[in-house]
Amino acid sequence: MPTMSLSHKLRLFSNFILAGRFREIYNMFWVYPLWWNRKTASFLLNKFLPKLGIDLFPPFLEIEPTTVCNFKCVCCEHSYWKEPSKNITFEQFKKIFDGYGKPKWLGLTGIGSSYLNKDYHKMMAYAKSKGTIIEVFDHFAHFKDDKEIKELIKIGPDFQFISTYGATKKSFEKVCRGSNYELIEKNIRKFVQIKKQMKARFPILSFHYIITKDSKEEVLQFLDFIHSLNTDIGEVLITPMLHNYKEAEKYAVEIDESYVRMVRERAQKYKIPVTVNMAAKQDSEGLERKPSINNCKEYIMPFIFVTGHVTPCCAQNEDNQRDWQKKLSLGNALEKPFREIWYSPRYKAMRKAIRQNKFSPACSHCPAYELRNPIF
Repeated sequence: MPTMSLSHKLRLFSNFILAGRFREIYNMFWVYPLWWNRKTASFLLNKFLPKLGIDLFPPFLEIEPTTVCNFKCVCCEHSYWKEPSKNITFEQFKKIFDGYGKPKWLGLTGIGSSYLNKDYHKMMAYAKSKGTIIEVFDHFAHFKDDKEIKELIKIGPDFQFISTYGATKKSFEKVCRGSNYELIEKNIRKFVQIKKQMKARFPILSFHYIITKDSKEEVLQFLDFIHSLNTDIGEVLITPMLHNYKEAEKYAVEIDESYVRMVRERAQKYKIPVTVNMAAKQDSEGLERKPSINNCKEYIMPFIFVTGHVTPCCAQNEDNQRDWQKKLSLGNALEKPFREIWYSPRYKAMRKAIRQNKFSPACSHCPAYELRNPIF
């Protein structure tokens, strides 16, 4: 979204005005400079504000609602780890959310299938009642019926991403084992149909296309499918696997400039905004290599596991290092308020390291930035 055209940003923004989401509009004035505009965000967070003695409390947050999943995706760490599956309860979610202090942006997605947590919609509705901007990712495989789709649209999370692994039954189900591609495509079309019937502006529909060796060549076909939906699209996020850990390395592929150019040409034909994940280097920001870590702004959106463990951000997920992440956790938000954790000596040291172009142990598996100067 940070790199889409101004006209498209304005069109998306108009939805907030026409829907009367004025608290969200206020929150968006935090999101753009501190999240969607990378250069401005890194300047403010790592240079300007620290010089004024301001260590900004993070306005954004991600909470993992579940690690329960009945699929065995070949590129997902969940298929290989030993951690028992768990749902966060609504009471636990509320404790973290309220203790945080009404975040301006909430990502409510984790390493699991959110609809396998019975309180998922309840959590989403509570956050929306506070005016928080909500972004969620799901594969649309676990709707019980059309009533649940209508309830999702009525709650109206701001940005609804649908994650996918291909554009055909063969490739999708080869990666996402145990899934049903026809059911997912049916649910996507049903969502679009019901949203139009309800004349709803939210959720703004977006897609997350994960590139593996099986899905790489189907990306144009996938853009054709999106075009066939005949509905407004927020963006399509294109992401190669961020971590080539041992169990899944054979599924990982790289993309080059010609591939990105091919994707953009088809997307421009359909007027579909596309963002290539920054970690792929060939991003629409014109990156030729990973930027140094003192450009990091992701640490102002901490990721809290279903167990309450606090990690710097979501970028180190999907590396099959779950036990390591919990071991180097910066605290547990189910045991103490996040504000107390944020201003702890360890968390302060992590932020200080980033601003000095160094990195702490908690950031040592980051796929997005160059890591050259450890502080350990």
